[in-house]
Amino acid sequence: MFMKSYYSKATAGLVAGLSMLLAATCTERFEEYNTHPTEPNPDDMSTASKVGTLFPPMLYLMHNYQENDNQMIEQMVGNQYGGYMVTTSAWNSTNFGTLNPQVDWIDDSFDILFTRFYGNYFKVKEITESQGPIFAWANIVRVAVMLRVTDTYGPVPYTKMGGGSMMVEYDDVQTVYHAMIDDLNLSIAALTGFNDEDGKAYAEYDIVYGGKFSKWVRFANSLKLRMAVRIAAVDTDYAKTAMQSAIDGGCIESNADNALLPTTDNPYLKASMSWTDLAVNATLSAYMSGYGDPRCPAYMTQTMDGAYRGVRMGIDAVEEAIHGSETMYSKPNFAANSPMLVFCAAETYFLKAEAALQGWIAGAPQSLYEGGITASMQQHGVSPGSYLTSEATPAAYTADPGDTLTKLDNTAIAPVSVKWGDGVGTNLEKIITQKWIANYPIGMEAWSDFRRTGFPQLLPAQDNLSSDGYIGVINNSPHNPQQYASRLVRRLPFPQSEYERNSANVQAAVALLGGDDKGSTDLWWAKKQ
Repeated sequence: MFMKSYYSKATAGLVAGLSMLLAATCTERFEEYNTHPTEPNPDDMSTASKVGTLFPPMLYLMHNYQENDNQMIEQMVGNQYGGYMVTTSAWNSTNFGTLNPQVDWIDDSFDILFTRFYGNYFKVKEITESQGPIFAWANIVRVAVMLRVTDTYGPVPYTKMGGGSMMVEYDDVQTVYHAMIDDLNLSIAALTGFNDEDGKAYAEYDIVYGGKFSKWVRFANSLKLRMAVRIAAVDTDYAKTAMQSAIDGGCIESNADNALLPTTDNPYLKASMSWTDLAVNATLSAYMSGYGDPRCPAYMTQTMDGAYRGVRMGIDAVEEAIHGSETMYSKPNFAANSPMLVFCAAETYFLKAEAALQGWIAGAPQSLYEGGITASMQQHGVSPGSYLTSEATPAAYTADPGDTLTKLDNTAIAPVSVKWGDGVGTNLEKIITQKWIANYPIGMEAWSDFRRTGFPQLLPAQDNLSSDGYIGVINNSPHNPQQYASRLVRRLPFPQSEYERNSANVQAAVALLGGDDKGSTDLWWAKKQ
């Protein structure tokens, strides 16, 4: 069995077939790192081929496909802190779930996303001379990937990342968001008049939409809406303008336009079934089981006794034989060719529902909320039945009877139902909870919504092993000590690799945080508990 903690980063870069195209960290060695030995000489390639071959590796950073990268970023960080999955290997008693990951693991969400993306991006920038529809496409992908980085760490280099160097100044989060939305606006303008017929030359390289750039415009508007809602509580006037612009421009509202990355060797399937390193999070199974959610079979496997039962996050004594067992606990239900979700129509409805509820846009919140649930059910090929009017609440969490390692204390989730306006949970909580279910398994987005709103209610780590030697002590909120259990990790500290290679700039970035470089420091847009 291959286990993530024992692979070297150098080896990991060679695993995926596409990784021969991934960028070097320095532009001086770019040609060496981006020329596949079996590909024709660049001088013999068309412009479309020269540029097109650079896109698949960048696109796969929107939801990491390569198995080790997926485990390191999506599974260990996003899907644990977002309440979707848990890792079930002990890894020498170090884990993101127990809040004491190995120190070098903190670097990976930055190094894998940031460093690998920019090599290819700089090459696209050079070939296109920073203009035209293909450069506009690259900038949409840039925003999609870099949003994941800034939402993980906070301040990141962005506005100065134009000259080919990685060692540049960091921007504060508000500046990053504004610059990203500016880039989306420019890209949308450049692609709006670009005929889909003209995109056919790039169809084989566009693994999401097959060269249909009208769909990339919808994706860009949807991404802008996601970002605007994220910051609306702290940057309201600016965000309202961005929301309306996104809606007027046209977002993803049909499942036919969903942004999906194809797979032939799905990393969630491999980690859960082949490696037994992954299980469904107890929070997800508690909600969906309690609701009698018809999407359960599409999301998770049943245990031997016919239950949908997840594993508590952060069990120090976790054992693969128990917590990784598909007979005792549910596994994420993926096939080898299950695509990786980047953005779905349901999310657009929920974003609009929240914005309408808060008075940021015009609209009927209930209709939009129910539209989001319906779109998600259609996406997964199930009927909602009486789901929209259900007053059921999440189930109480219980471990498998044969599991003596899981503690059942402090595992209550306060009631929240599905039915709009019935008083069982607030309507905002209903929107975020149903958005969370619909967005499975985009863990990074789920984690961001939790930090921003406090929803959904997530079961805390069973064993909190945090300390200053890792991500810092994750302790009681200074504002409300009773909220300790629901606070969890707020960000990852800046990578040690950045302290070593970009020291002055990363140290200056700490001052932009508004707190210590620890996992307990809130990001600019996050809910202050």
